[in-house]
Amino acid sequence: MKPFLKIAAVVGILFAGISVGAYTLTRYPALISARYTLTLATGPVGSDGQKMLAAFIRDLSVEHPLIRLVPVPAYNLSESGKALTEGHVDLAVVRSDDEAAANGRTIFVLRQDGVAVLLPPETKIENVSELAGKKVAVAKGFDAGLLRTFSEFYGLRGADLIEMPAAEFGPALKAKRVVAALASGPVGPGPIPDAFAGIRKSFKAKPSYLDIVEADAIVARVPVYKSVEIKQGIYGGTPSEPDEAIHTFAVRTLLVSRASLPDRVAGEITRLMLTTKAKLVAALPAAGQMEAPETERSALLPVHPGTLAYLNGEQESLLDQTVNVYWLAVMVFAILAPLGGWIASRRRLRRSHEEGAKLRRVIELVRLAKIGSTMQLAAADAEFEDITEWLFEKLVKGEIERDHFQFLERIIAQARAIIARRLGDLAVTEAPLKANSKPRLVSSTQTDQPDPAS
Repeated sequence: MKPFLKIAAVVGILFAGISVGAYTLTRYPALISARYTLTLATGPVGSDGQKMLAAFIRDLSVEHPLIRLVPVPAYNLSESGKALTEGHVDLAVVRSDDEAAANGRTIFVLRQDGVAVLLPPETKIENVSELAGKKVAVAKGFDAGLLRTFSEFYGLRGADLIEMPAAEFGPALKAKRVVAALASGPVGPGPIPDAFAGIRKSFKAKPSYLDIVEADAIVARVPVYKSVEIKQGIYGGTPSEPDEAIHTFAVRTLLVSRASLPDRVAGEITRLMLTTKAKLVAALPAAGQMEAPETERSALLPVHPGTLAYLNGEQESLLDQTVNVYWLAVMVFAILAPLGGWIASRRRLRRSHEEGAKLRRVIELVRLAKIGSTMQLAAADAEFEDITEWLFEKLVKGEIERDHFQFLERIIAQARAIIARRLGDLAVTEAPLKANSKPRLVSSTQTDQPDPAS
């Protein structure tokens, strides 16, 4: 077998083995390892999202599931998204308006931060558009993206927006320094109900609020946001507040994975998020906002196929995946087997041609042994010796059958015996000829004697 064919065969087998191993490790890690470790950018330390995920990771460590998460704190959600985009982590907590959310795959919705427009009791303002040109209070820490979108849509000027702590909303509205107050936060417990309660305390009456009826139009303009409702009675109280649902728009905080995350791993994370949600709510009420993503495949932000498969009940079982791997192995074998057979057949054909050439040469030398001259016989004997050495090498390497070796060896032995006998006969025949062909030497005394005839 030629060296380059050997190299090609070895490289091909190694490549196929590595490819199958890599595919199995990335697509079906449970078949190789009992744990699958993932790095997770959790956002800033101390944030609600970071606390929820820290609690989630603790619950995972107790259950010893297939997945193991290693938290990687980030300075903010923007840095978290950057870490995912650059491939430094496998999962990250990002905003829906972050580029990482579009490039990655959504696993879970951690929360939704909406906008609330709060007013003093018995206000005459009935539509958000009436706020243009008026002074409006904005809570410190108001989401910058939501505020920019809200202001641009309704034509609010930056000079009319007065930033202040949410606790000062009530006094500012009562003193008529502002006509309305803007708060942003989760659509459940959080800054919005706190601001609502502060205004009620100042006025000793329930505040009013504006329904953002154009929420769908805002979302159509900025599709990374979502039209949502602040549910009736979610703020509690007697009577419960709000007394009817409030329409608004929100930015979502998502758990996003890299696009190459295996489907089964994504499905397993989704399952674990759903099963541990009830435990998390007991310690962290904000976890009640966690929810599975929408299952429509046409969604603007792509949902991971593994998550979709789990939510739609289409996830493959471990048995199905094992069968798929076995089928993959069979297909790889079906490809490599003919290649190996072709290489082996080429090797056998080459060996057969080489053996045939040696056999034909042996027959030629046997014929030459019967009629060749002394020099030809000597050359034939030397060549027979080389052929014998070649036969021994092939026999040791297992590249020639023992029967073939013995057959050629007998022929060569007989031919060399004939050569030896003929060389002996030729030596006897040629000896007298050589003796007669030697020149006779004449002595000087004989040359000096006179001729008797003279």
